[in-house]
Amino acid sequence: MKQTAFLLLDLGNSRIKWRHSPSGCSGVAHTSSELWQQCANLPAGAQILGCAVGAADLQQQIDQLFSQHWQVRPQWLQVTRQALGIVNHYPQLNEQGPDRWAAILGARQHFPQQNLLVISAGTAIVIDTLLANGDYLGGSIAPGLGLMKSALHQATARLPHASGTLQAFPQSTLDAIETGCVRAIIGSIEQALSAAIAHGHPIEQVIVFGGDAAYLQPLLNAKAIAVDNLVLDGLAALLTADAGTLHP
Repeated sequence: MKQTAFLLLDLGNSRIKWRHSPSGCSGVAHTSSELWQQCANLPAGAQILGCAVGAADLQQQIDQLFSQHWQVRPQWLQVTRQALGIVNHYPQLNEQGPDRWAAILGARQHFPQQNLLVISAGTAIVIDTLLANGDYLGGSIAPGLGLMKSALHQATARLPHASGTLQAFPQSTLDAIETGCVRAIIGSIEQALSAAIAHGHPIEQVIVFGGDAAYLQPLLNAKAIAVDNLVLDGLAALLTADAGTLHP
């Protein structure tokens, strides 16, 4: 499986993120055709490894495009019990999204010997715990910032769907919505940190990635860093190690 050229794909709920090696090119697309337009001038023949949680028809479209133009069919990550020294304690592996598993594998590459809180801040907020010994304990899933605000707008008669600003004491509806939603997310993170301490696993590093990472990272009291894309980092680590379970 080891090759010098590879294309990594992260098919999320709202965007397609990609990275090519060794060119270093990367990008974000919203449709399969837009993805192909961005990748068309890359050298053909690269191995393609993807992680898909988006629509199945989108995954099929991508399969067809690259099979037609590059004569290479993408392989897609499956969640496994173990990989890269990490043990997945999810009882039912088929219930877990491969993006969560890939992100955990990616986080391990950044901080291999620390207890980590790994936060995906996108359409959903996913807060996972990975221990220094490689035990992946799982975590929580909640609506992301945008989804929270959309739900308030759709389920109420008069609440607007627009962005406010974070305030200590909000005095407008927009600021009240923004502050309430952000505090809900920060509260979830603080609860996860407290749970780790209560079970004897104090978190040494917090890693946040995804569309709202840059916004949330400065608001965290814990030592936290924002990274670009842990999912793609995890896929790259699997290719480098020639590990992981894939399917066409």
